[in-house]
Amino acid sequence: MNSSHSKITGILLAGGMSKRMGREKGILKIGDRFLYQYPLRILEALCDEILISTCKNFTPPLAYPTVCDEVAGIGPMGGIYTCLNRSSNDLNIVLSYDMPLVNEGLLKHLIHESEAHDIVLPALQKNKPEPLCSIYRKSVAGVFRDLIEKNIFAVHRILPLVNSRTILIDDRMPFYNPDIFLNINQESDLNRLPPGL
Repeated sequence: MNSSHSKITGILLAGGMSKRMGREKGILKIGDRFLYQYPLRILEALCDEILISTCKNFTPPLAYPTVCDEVAGIGPMGGIYTCLNRSSNDLNIVLSYDMPLVNEGLLKHLIHESEAHDIVLPALQKNKPEPLCSIYRKSVAGVFRDLIEKNIFAVHRILPLVNSRTILIDDRMPFYNPDIFLNINQESDLNRLPPGL
């Protein structure tokens, strides 16, 4: 990991059920890497601490701590909330393990824009932010807890309750890719990946 970034925790969300894929998608092979290794290597370049949000046993085993949701069965909110509680740092990158096209330039841009905000999210379209590829302050864990206690489990419901900012991503930015937030949810999604990834 890059020691020059000593105050950022990377949270890799790897707890999905893979229902549409029909098998554990994190260990799908793309080229010479597993799917989960693409976003993980971006976090490794930017963070000095990495937490893997999952209650599953990965094969091959991961080199980082795995964190099982404190509140089971509530989707990504459970993983984000639990890992924010466990994080050693105020600044946290949350990234889903099935987004292989997210790049370091995008995350550096979000970090740069995060100074005065609790959550910073990218979006390719207005009003369609990507909460599973975003920057979260550790302090929002308490707001997640309040939502969970009210049985509100959609991550985007936190946005109006904190100082959040959505940044539109467009082709003027050097890290732009129209498929940058592609989720690999089913076999056909693999066909959208660029050759030689």
